[in-house]
Amino acid sequence: MFFNYCSYFDKNYLSKFLALKNSIEIFNSECFFFILALDNYVEDFFKKNKIKNINVISLKDLERRYKDLIIAKNNRDLIEYYFTLSPFLPKYIFEKFKCTNIAYVDSDFFFFKNPIELFQQTLNNSVTLIKQETEPKYGIFNMGLIHYNFNFTETLEIINIWGEQCLDSCSDIPNIKKSTYADQKYLDEWFIKLRNIKILYPGYSALSPWDKNEKIEVNIENFFAFHFHGFQINKNFFYSGFSNYNKKPSEIILNKIYIPYAKKIYLINQEYNLKNDSVRNVSNNKIKKLRKFKLIFKKFIFRDKHKLNFNNSL
Repeated sequence: MFFNYCSYFDKNYLSKFLALKNSIEIFNSECFFFILALDNYVEDFFKKNKIKNINVISLKDLERRYKDLIIAKNNRDLIEYYFTLSPFLPKYIFEKFKCTNIAYVDSDFFFFKNPIELFQQTLNNSVTLIKQETEPKYGIFNMGLIHYNFNFTETLEIINIWGEQCLDSCSDIPNIKKSTYADQKYLDEWFIKLRNIKILYPGYSALSPWDKNEKIEVNIENFFAFHFHGFQINKNFFYSGFSNYNKKPSEIILNKIYIPYAKKIYLINQEYNLKNDSVRNVSNNKIKKLRKFKLIFKKFIFRDKHKLNFNNSL
């Protein structure tokens, strides 16, 4: 079954995308990826490295088509601008390439089972979201994986509304009074507004570091994908990101999920001379700077630093 995916990222997430792409193609070679390159490095990388089944979209092309993005670009942090792009990428792909079915996937996702088996459940729905179990101020759905079916008129309608909302505000700081957070909190109302929406639950779709360890362990053989949010790698050490949620991964989670992923990222970084970081670390906002220091402190408290051992096979 042929299937289309889209994602966007800068140079810091390039190796994570390559790992994501590989995790999908292991199960299904009949797939295609639309990539929004957020910097020149990503564009140049795909020009130099002829990687099959990829259409690279320039950020400038997106901005030329949707000119209000330039205004937003000048009134928010870079990470918040990236969030702002979320509605416009699937819209651009539908309008320019007439692609009616497409799954948006964050570049730090990784599939452990055939995604086609998951998405076959969604083809008769306008939009498919994954419910997440985290603090309500961050939103009840995971922005990291969404399936869009533009054969339903309500899909483009809700994306247009979402686009206006993101242009208005995509703050990386939750606003409880306004009920906003980045691009994600706006999804809360889709369950009410869309007649043909489908909701998937994390245990059998996509798990994340904010899920309880017990939930991850119970579903260790069931889930299709894992969202490696907060994952960082530095040489032969990695940080899981579990410390962001005041916990640490169990041995089974490390051995079955994180170590195989970390080894793949490490080898991709070595092959292409890539490094990983996050634009979240670049901000003049005092609240965001304080949050960064809190996360560093949590890594120490929860011992969220793990060494890779290459004595075992991948």
